[in-house]
Amino acid sequence: MTDWRYFDANCTVGRHLKLPPGGLHTVDDLLADMDHHGIAEALVVHSLSRETHPLYGNPRAVEATSISDRLHAAWAAVHPVAEDDQLPPEQLLEAMRSQRVGALFLFTRQYRVDLSAWCIDRLLEPFAQEGIPVFINANEIGPMGIGMDDTDWGQVVDLCRRWPHLPVIVSERRMRRDHRTLLSALEACPNLKLEISGLWLYGAIEFIVKRFGADRLLFGTNWPSYGQHMTVATLAMADIADDAKRRIAGDNLRELIGWCDPGHPVVEFPPPLDRFVEVGRTGDRPDTMRFMDCHGHLGGLKHQYHIHGRKLEDTVAEMDRLGIEKCLVWHFVSVGDERVGNDITIEAVNAYPDRFIGFSFVNPHRGEAAILEELERCRAQGLRGVKFAVQYQGYPPDGPNVDVAVRYAHEHRWMVLSHQWGGAAHMERLLEDCPDALILTGHSGGTRFADLMSRYPNLYVCSCPLSGPRACEGVVAQIGADRLMFGSDLQDLPIAWGLGPILFARIPEAEKRMILGGNLKRLLAEYSREER
Repeated sequence: MTDWRYFDANCTVGRHLKLPPGGLHTVDDLLADMDHHGIAEALVVHSLSRETHPLYGNPRAVEATSISDRLHAAWAAVHPVAEDDQLPPEQLLEAMRSQRVGALFLFTRQYRVDLSAWCIDRLLEPFAQEGIPVFINANEIGPMGIGMDDTDWGQVVDLCRRWPHLPVIVSERRMRRDHRTLLSALEACPNLKLEISGLWLYGAIEFIVKRFGADRLLFGTNWPSYGQHMTVATLAMADIADDAKRRIAGDNLRELIGWCDPGHPVVEFPPPLDRFVEVGRTGDRPDTMRFMDCHGHLGGLKHQYHIHGRKLEDTVAEMDRLGIEKCLVWHFVSVGDERVGNDITIEAVNAYPDRFIGFSFVNPHRGEAAILEELERCRAQGLRGVKFAVQYQGYPPDGPNVDVAVRYAHEHRWMVLSHQWGGAAHMERLLEDCPDALILTGHSGGTRFADLMSRYPNLYVCSCPLSGPRACEGVVAQIGADRLMFGSDLQDLPIAWGLGPILFARIPEAEKRMILGGNLKRLLAEYSREER
């Protein structure tokens, strides 16, 4: 088995602000998940350092990580304004050295830390002189938090340029619409690196390694906000050289924290629970393990971000590499002009009829007559389902023209997938009135309609996303494995990112096979069938 010596750069322990009953948060929880996913070591912040004040959390991080030599403490800091706020910078650094604390985190929005010279340079000067890694995380915890694209890249670039020998690592809950900006920042600053738990972008790891080198990325998972399954599988299955994987998985971080001589144990992992877990850990998929995907996009040119490998033949090659037999698809440009996007989808289906099942994208703003006309046009050209993304178009998810398209799906026994559906009452009416339409939820939450699913057989859930540590297990427990289908959101999200939570799920292998393709294969024999 391949051992990449994974070293998780972003874990938090402690009773964090949003901890639910039974939620994972202890050192024992973390070590158990590390064993399951094949992660050797972890860099750990305490939740009180993240959410309340470093003076409360930093000592607890040292105490928590002392339990295992696989765990390494990280501290947080605020910008110094008073002697009782935290140790002076030189003393803070020496305290970290003496306690083998390898890295410093700045939670810039949480503590209103400005990265301008007048605010932060007094703190960072001794760290820059010794090349000690500093993580920048701009996400705020609490009701004001956004959780996506919070990083001020202008301030980050200015900081990197002022201190060119300071390793600066940006870590964020999700990096999406700022993707082109972060690529420009990497171009501008050789000392800038990214922790990859928030880099959920199709082909992003491959592009960054090719363009900037593997030393610019650090493996991290943001546990327990996210499960470790997504990032492990994404890196293990990335289309990059083995040496690049090893560097990203852990060697880069080991070099960065080597200044405090932390020591790194040799770890023997328990055997994987099944062959799916082994694939998730190593990326080594047997040819007989194949999947079917209920949720894909084509096109790859989006205003928010750059997508690497966006050509149609590149997408098919990626599907081949990762074992995706078929995918239900539509085109990104359809959100703006559905006729243009549907035409490109038709071309893709004609080019690869055995790999793609094309769905007709509709815009409810066009009105009933135009919607029906477009659906008829697309059906005549070989498309076999309906797709909505009404929140991008500013149309209410329970508006009357949604019903128009679902009724059409009912009349033709089609599948219909929406990025977002309306409330339970609207969904129940659609299920009742249109029993011959198979309704598939996109990103509306795995268990949102669990009660309806117990009463209506024509409602299914797309797996994207299953981001929590036990998300797949929780969904299966509520709705059953027979009502959940793997969906990658390909050419938006990495295929392996969506596979990870299912591959690593603590459920029987037979249930994994159902989710990863068996359910969709069965339903395609009943719905959205090719017309002869």
